[in-house]
Amino acid sequence: MQSVEMALDAALIVIQNGGSTIAANRSFNNILKGYKKEGVSATWRLDFISATTADEGRSATIVRSVGPIGVNLVRASEIQILGEKVAAGELNTISIADEIERIKKLHTPYNRWLAVLAAACIGAAMSQFAGGDTGSFGIAFIAAGIGQILRSILQARKLPVANITLICAFISACIACYGIKMRYSESIPITLIASVVYLAPGLPLINGFLDMISHKFLFIGMERMSNALFLFLVMAIAIVLAYTLIL
Repeated sequence: MQSVEMALDAALIVIQNGGSTIAANRSFNNILKGYKKEGVSATWRLDFISATTADEGRSATIVRSVGPIGVNLVRASEIQILGEKVAAGELNTISIADEIERIKKLHTPYNRWLAVLAAACIGAAMSQFAGGDTGSFGIAFIAAGIGQILRSILQARKLPVANITLICAFISACIACYGIKMRYSESIPITLIASVVYLAPGLPLINGFLDMISHKFLFIGMERMSNALFLFLVMAIAIVLAYTLIL
């Protein structure tokens, strides 16, 4: 059963760090190939993944809870490379557990302040792409930057994604509303949308689309797409609340 457990652990890292189900399944199968293990079927969902295999004539199922899903594509990429090495026989199976533990500890290559700057620039750029005025540019830059600082703090505390999205979108929208109320910008809809655009779940949408068109992972693809749409709804609610309270 060790082979199945190692394969599940590898696939779990891919899912937890923003990788697609296709990539997770490929890593899962590559690890099993290295162990020369056959006849294993996997079930993929956003809340858990499981693998069923025959062991000593009896069927056995191993389940791994997914938990919070973040974004660290360095880890997801490293797991895929590991799987390819194991499948090609370039890495012995004894070293797999150690390599998985090493990959789990890899940090994101982007620090907090770089992420804050990126979020602020995304908001500011969005305001201009949508035809906003100069005031909209400044308001969106500040609102998105402050929202991203709060987002990084809440993520460190392992809050659910929906809760983080609601809180950060509300704070960013409130900042944007105050800027509009002070008449720094006349582009109200554009400024409000640009101030929260950094929260848009782009990666879940992409992964969900890839899963759905693969047909093999249709169910989890629909889960990803539904989750992304729900986050957009949360963002809209936060904007409406801020607008109602301030403007």
